[in-house]
Amino acid sequence: MKKLENLLKYTTIALGFASSTLFIISYFIFNKLRPKMVRFGVVSPAEESLLNLVGVGLLLFLVFCLLSFLRIAKYLKKARKVSFFSVVLIIAGVLSLLFVFSDIALLNDIGKQYKHGLAQPEWLILYPIMAFQFMTGLALTFSHLFKLKEKDQTKHVARDSNIFLAVQYVGIVCGLMGLFLSSLGFLFPSAWSLTIHTTISSITLLTPYVLAVAYWFITKLQEKNRRWYDEKQMQDIGKSAFLTLIVSVVFMTGLFIANYKNLGGVVSILWLPLYIFLLLFLFSLGNLYFSGDVNKA
Repeated sequence: MKKLENLLKYTTIALGFASSTLFIISYFIFNKLRPKMVRFGVVSPAEESLLNLVGVGLLLFLVFCLLSFLRIAKYLKKARKVSFFSVVLIIAGVLSLLFVFSDIALLNDIGKQYKHGLAQPEWLILYPIMAFQFMTGLALTFSHLFKLKEKDQTKHVARDSNIFLAVQYVGIVCGLMGLFLSSLGFLFPSAWSLTIHTTISSITLLTPYVLAVAYWFITKLQEKNRRWYDEKQMQDIGKSAFLTLIVSVVFMTGLFIANYKNLGGVVSILWLPLYIFLLLFLFSLGNLYFSGDVNKA
């Protein structure tokens, strides 16, 4: 078991260094290609093939984020508490993971617009997103090297609540991102294929939360004297569910009234994603608030 833990640790660290290095290389690749593409100059096949390195870097970073979440989850399972640093890592990690798909979409849009002789404003978004991912990668690698240590853990945990709290943080991030992206459909209804965009983005944004819940579920199945929730968690979940019900009903009623004369328009596609991500955000936030973890942070 110890060998597997060490293998996971050193593999994750190696991927962290590799993906960070490729982010730096990607920066120089973009600086080489962007001036030519913005001026609609000729990009040689050799220069275009450099983007393969960017793709490899994003793939490595995606795997690195997933393995990092696994190591953080294993650490939090027996940690004395969920520290502020751990919360920041979880939030930044989930955002960086989701941004991988944004990177791919932005690069795809840039390539298409270059070929059609159109402006490429996506460059202005791509740079800060990848800079954020680079900084997150460094922070995660640092944590694997120096922070996630057994001395900060307890040998026996009466109730595995840390993973439950971590799931709520993931739910808040995914819920907020889903609400934001779904709302963009009202502002730019003709900017993309709304049905395809909504379906793909919803599945992508829900994936981290589904993985987090799946890990929590597996940890519960492994417990000998299994109790899904303690008494305090049951009360918190009940309060959160009631709050979520009230707010979501008010929100969806307002959405219905605001679009009453055009219920066959954009709202006919976006109402379900908005409802799902609103429930996810409110329920997760409520669980954190009533557990007192927000106040502690």
